[in-house]
Amino acid sequence: MKKVFKIFGIVIASVAILLTTGIIILYNIGLSGMNKYKEAKDNQIKVACVGDSITYGHGISNWSKNNYPVKLQELLGDDYCVNNYGVSGFCVQDDADKPYSSVEAYRKGLDFDADILVFMLGSNDAKPYNWKGIDAFEEDYEKLLNSYLENNADLEVYLCTPATAFDDDVETSESSFDIQPSIVEEIAEFVREYAQEKGYKLIDINNLTEGRSDLISSDLIHPNKEGALEIAKEVAKNIKK
Repeated sequence: MKKVFKIFGIVIASVAILLTTGIIILYNIGLSGMNKYKEAKDNQIKVACVGDSITYGHGISNWSKNNYPVKLQELLGDDYCVNNYGVSGFCVQDDADKPYSSVEAYRKGLDFDADILVFMLGSNDAKPYNWKGIDAFEEDYEKLLNSYLENNADLEVYLCTPATAFDDDVETSESSFDIQPSIVEEIAEFVREYAQEKGYKLIDINNLTEGRSDLISSDLIHPNKEGALEIAKEVAKNIKK
């Protein structure tokens, strides 16, 4: 009986080690979905980076050091507290398969009571089964954005266009993850026009990544670590104007 218990203990320990190792590997390449949110120190300017997998840093090597909000923190320095509220696969639209307003990161972002909001969503709305047209997108975009402003009238808002989606199949004009490049471009143009109309500051990540496949990973959608750094530089440049 003792031998059976010993073997059982070894099996349980081995499984635990494998699970822990797997989680660490997924975490290090930005596939775990795990995140930690910092508490701002006194007098720090609070920056909330809201978005999807592009903000989260899906697939980026050494994720904890290379996702764009982490690089943004480095560029802005200790006067700022930057948190990453990106969640992979989530959308602006409430009737999409994964609405951003349903996730914990959304509620955490609201509770953070940021001084600066960097808002970059829309790529996942460009999937065929999510896209209901620009009017439906605009309605939910405005509603989601305004939820951050309801109790924070002094919030400084930066609207980001979604990164370029590179064609995987020219015939169907769909990239990896079912994201339609032509719809991403339509969303990017909407964000440009909306920012101008409402008086928000614009950070044009779509323009930054246009024609720059060297900044995008092999899945054609997500920035690699060089791309994440370039996004961070573009955001920092705008915040520090």
